[in-house]
Amino acid sequence: MKLSAVQELGALNLLKGLPLFAACPEAPLQAIVRFLDAKEVSSGKVFLMDQEIARTLYILVKGSVGVWKRIGGEKKQLATLKAPDFFGERSMLEEAPASALVKSEGACQVYVLERSQFDLVAAQFPGILEPIRKNMADVRLKRIGPTPPPPPAADPS
Repeated sequence: MKLSAVQELGALNLLKGLPLFAACPEAPLQAIVRFLDAKEVSSGKVFLMDQEIARTLYILVKGSVGVWKRIGGEKKQLATLKAPDFFGERSMLEEAPASALVKSEGACQVYVLERSQFDLVAAQFPGILEPIRKNMADVRLKRIGPTPPPPPAADPS
């Protein structure tokens, strides 16, 4: 469902406060807001499957979601994201598969942005791509930590 005028104002302020959109000018954020759809979601709804390319950014307005990954044959909860937050950015912006399953932990409200809509905004405001990609790298580092160094090479002697 498209956002009302009141929701659009709140959504703009929400985007301005999310680390993904830090340093983005207001005009492209306003353009993004016009494409957002609001969805109410019940508990247990799966938003993203691990390894799925969903091409959708979810902005968590109310509620929380669990981030799950199968490790060694066992499902483990890696994190809980609480509103205001976002997920799905990797799948949407990099066309890379989701790195985990994301599922609602209760009733949630999300704003949804499809890749095709984001591409229209990026075509109109190409300057937003660089800060968003940098912000994604910063967010990923905070969420999952630094990539561990490769193991040392075996001693050939």
